[in-house]
Amino acid sequence: MAPNHNRYVETRARGVTALALASFMIALAAFASRVAGADAAVQDAFDPRLGGPLVRRERAVLGSPEARIVVLELSSFKCTHCRAFHETVFPKLREKYVGPGKVQWVVINASNNPEDQSSQIFLIARYALRQGKYWDIVDGLFQVGLRPPDVLADFVAKSPLIDRGDLETHLRDPSVHAAVAADFAEYVQLHIRGTPTFLVRRLDRNGVWAETRLEDFQPLDFFERVLDELLKTQ
Repeated sequence: MAPNHNRYVETRARGVTALALASFMIALAAFASRVAGADAAVQDAFDPRLGGPLVRRERAVLGSPEARIVVLELSSFKCTHCRAFHETVFPKLREKYVGPGKVQWVVINASNNPEDQSSQIFLIARYALRQGKYWDIVDGLFQVGLRPPDVLADFVAKSPLIDRGDLETHLRDPSVHAAVAADFAEYVQLHIRGTPTFLVRRLDRNGVWAETRLEDFQPLDFFERVLDELLKTQ
């Protein structure tokens, strides 16, 4: 379970306050940076939608590549707050912002526990991504993430989305393990302190990227206020 870094909401009972939103916008302005000024040779290695330290590679992505707001979600299948977010908040955000092309959503599955890097569940998620089935199976992986290993094995055996023989071949592929290791390395490079963490990045019309981070589980109305404010100020 992730540590509680709910710094942006005074109380969940009262919802999102004006103070919380003002703090977010101040932090956003403080993180502003101009991507166009970076060295061209370094930029070639960066993921053009996310900038450094993230490099171009296969990722779990939803939404239009033309969206001026990108949310990078760092989440773990073994995190109860991450599961709560995906079950109660993300479906509504996906419908309201991602589907219409207003926001692009990018996910990195990792944790602050190095031992999780060798966990089957992260390898299975990477396999599903390569098969184009990540978004079909991710909810099921969250449901079994904190259960005993035999529950995950039963989930894999019964899932119509997973070919057992194909999965076993992929799990022996060193490149799959390397991809998961890269996810965990990015977690460290981004200085993530716990899951879920959301890096919200906005590209304005002058080519300036601004970034801030939201830590821990946040209610739907908080995300709505933040995203609506950013969409108004593009």
